Amino acid sequence: MRIALLGLQGSGKTTVFNAVAETPIDTQPGVLQTETHVQVVKVHDPRLEACRDIFEPKKYTPAGLEVWDPPGLPPGTTEGDRERRGRILSKLRDADAYVIVLRDFRSDLYPYERPERDPKADLDRLIDEMVTSDFIIAEKRAEKLRDSVLKKTKTADEDKTELSVLERCLECFEAGKDLAELEIDDLTEKRIRSYQFFTRKPMLVLVNGPDEVPADFADGTAIRMRSVTSMDAQIDAELNAMDAEDRPAFMEEFGIEATAADRFVRDVYSGVGLLSFFTVGEDEVRAWTIRAGESAVIAAGKIHTDLARGFVRAEVFPHEDLLAAGGMRELKAKNGIRLEPKDYVVKDGDVVHIRSAV
Repeated sequence: MRIALLGLQGSGKTTVFNAVAETPIDTQPGVLQTETHVQVVKVHDPRLEACRDIFEPKKYTPAGLEVWDPPGLPPGTTEGDRERRGRILSKLRDADAYVIVLRDFRSDLYPYERPERDPKADLDRLIDEMVTSDFIIAEKRAEKLRDSVLKKTKTADEDKTELSVLERCLECFEAGKDLAELEIDDLTEKRIRSYQFFTRKPMLVLVNGPDEVPADFADGTAIRMRSVTSMDAQIDAELNAMDAEDRPAFMEEFGIEATAADRFVRDVYSGVGLLSFFTVGEDEVRAWTIRAGESAVIAAGKIHTDLARGFVRAEVFPHEDLLAAGGMRELKAKNGIRLEPKDYVVKDGDVVHIRSAV
């Protein structure tokens, strides 16, 4: 799962990144970023750790979120600023979800276009950038398809279907409606997936500052935000840079109950609608990430495409049953393992082993 941090220059995205990254990036204060930082943030999961204690495997692999920290979007109105915003956004379309980082702190290190803090105005601006970017892509493609349909090419029928979908998208944009709310069937979804529209993907808000965020902060925005949370990223980044033995006292002093990485993972899992399932054994105990509501055959494909292709049955049991039994032998003796078909909906914390003909 690829999560992109998206924000204006000076929003503190890289400080957020350093608060959650296992290896923080060495940055110079006041120097604008030019590269995209990428790290995998491991998912700390006590359930998986308990399974590890039972099997004592050769390999232990927790789930992870791949977090991208691209350069901030320049807020200016010059042609150069607009082109740079376009280049940055185009490189972020492959992300699966976005955490929008908003500045709610004071700093003299960056030349802000608007010195005062106004995270709601920044949110509206970023949403407008994404909607406009999606609109331009849809409009350009629709223009080409209209020409293709009129010329009655070999692909005219397929082009008509695709054009119909894009025209529905354009109607949403022009009416100021959220594209994520557009109801389309699976086939239509596949047709527009290649466009990687920002506005069809989960959006989360992270307000970077020392103050709490009102529950209604993102109400009324053009794109629905899946969750809104806050982080004093400077404090959390300092905590993350400390030696492990020094952290508990620091956390107690500042009233921090969980690390930024754990809070970030929790918010993303909840906001995007993710869950973890496990595979266990003496060779490896591992967690895998899928979206809530996905089936056993999709889970099999996460492990290996061959397992999905040759799917026969899934051996499934809740991790709690394994822990209560104390091991696989004891669980089997209690007939605690079920055989499920490919359309079985995987639950959070399920242990899933795939029987495959391939």
